[in-house]
Amino acid sequence: MLARALAGACAAAMLAAPAGVQAAAPAHWNAVAGDQGSSAIQVTQFLPDSLTVDVGDTITWTVNSGEFHTVTFLSGGPRPDLVIPAPGGGIQFNPVVAAPTAPPPGGYQGSGYVNSGLLFQGQTLSLQFGKAGTYQFVCLVHSGMTGTIQVQQSGAPYPHDQPFYDAQALAGKARFVGEGFGLSGAGLAAAISAGRNQETAGIGDPRVFVASFLPQRLVVRAGQTVTWTNRDPETPHTVTFGTEPPGGPLGAFAPAGVDGPSHATIGSPGQSVNSGFVGNGFPFGTTFNVTFTAPGTYSYFCSLHDDLGMTGTIQVLPAG
Repeated sequence: MLARALAGACAAAMLAAPAGVQAAAPAHWNAVAGDQGSSAIQVTQFLPDSLTVDVGDTITWTVNSGEFHTVTFLSGGPRPDLVIPAPGGGIQFNPVVAAPTAPPPGGYQGSGYVNSGLLFQGQTLSLQFGKAGTYQFVCLVHSGMTGTIQVQQSGAPYPHDQPFYDAQALAGKARFVGEGFGLSGAGLAAAISAGRNQETAGIGDPRVFVASFLPQRLVVRAGQTVTWTNRDPETPHTVTFGTEPPGGPLGAFAPAGVDGPSHATIGSPGQSVNSGFVGNGFPFGTTFNVTFTAPGTYSYFCSLHDDLGMTGTIQVLPAG
């Protein structure tokens, strides 16, 4: 209801936005790289995803989400991998993606690799544009996160002003957050319809993902097995019990404490088990199974998104 109201208000504001705004050189524009509703609903879009500016103008993108992003101009070049093998085993962030590039002399002119590096909540990238043209940009973390900048000659009137773009961003956020709430319901329904002792471990689409275990609390009996399924087409998650794997979030890439492919047996709440990255396109599959052998309260989390509140509890009752 709230999302529809916000979207309607913002659509009305956009219809009223003036055209042919007088150019003031150089101008500074603001946009958003990723947003969120609650911390569990992460919008993986640029808001707005298209702006028109003049030569000499600067755009500043701000990350408003708990998920990290990049603002990257590939200029027709290849898209680098986000993660690469680490020298000592496991994986690491690709330094080409993680580190920012130096600002182009004279502003971006449609050539070369220009990258913000990994930007976290509240961080920004400011980029000046030095040549007229149409330029595509992407986030190297989320493949569906793309945008376009149209750069006019210096002094050309602008088709829209900053309040117009602000209204676009607000309307987009409302729409995608509403989409996230719908995905949450779909994830819970999918777990219930899959049968007994089923969990959804994240769900999403190219525009938004939900960092939640659905349901967040499940009651089973000793001897039973719980199955987690990641229903997100891109974003991986982990099912982790006990202590956080060493090496930060990427240290959880490989399974630990398991007794077979995609399976672990847990007999006490303090036991440490990690599923490894569970998700589409990852080597350990999209599901993880745990058999609980003793009663107790078993807390678990996603090592990649526990900072977004992605946690859960399995309450195990005595057998019978």
